[in-house]
Amino acid sequence: MRTDTTVRDVMHREFLGVSESDRLADAAALLVEEDTDCLVVVRGGEPVGRLDCRSALGALLDADGWRPGDADGPTVGAVMGPPLPTVAPDDSLATVEERLVAEGVDRVVAVGEGEAVGVVTAGDALAAGAPRTGDGARETVPGDESLRGTRRGDEGPLGADGGVDAASGTAAADVSEPATQGVCESCGALVPDLVTDNGQAVCPECREV
Repeated sequence: MRTDTTVRDVMHREFLGVSESDRLADAAALLVEEDTDCLVVVRGGEPVGRLDCRSALGALLDADGWRPGDADGPTVGAVMGPPLPTVAPDDSLATVEERLVAEGVDRVVAVGEGEAVGVVTAGDALAAGAPRTGDGARETVPGDESLRGTRRGDEGPLGADGGVDAASGTAAADVSEPATQGVCESCGALVPDLVTDNGQAVCPECREV
């Protein structure tokens, strides 16, 4: 796994963006045409919001008296959500992973000199081999006495010769397996604690739905 991979190496430089003044119907058509679930809303190149499928559909259904083709229909700016988390092109993939998990989203926007220059999805980060972070990873700390004197799979503490000390009947504590990390098959978010539900790998939030 490369540890020097940056956002610039994996980001999609051609991404789907719309402006606040664009008609919502046109943006919704773009979502369907490009088979995507999120658009980046930009203002002069600066990312200022996001438009997802659910928000677009809900707004179109709620628009009072609106019909497809109406010039005065709702605009993207009226229904857009908050902007996606941002990273710098020179940030590491570990930074991307941290933002994805912390914000509970499936993509981040790369911003350089105040303008959106690319998008990185959770799938991009995983495919490029982002290192594990968060609760699922543990670093061995020098001087950590809890890891001394035992060996995984042994039935007791190690003796002076490196074998199992027969004088002790205490079983050594096994090391817990790290949590399963990956992309939720339901909402698409990168999470550190996937669970299996009905044959799908989903996050705890989707499992409770």
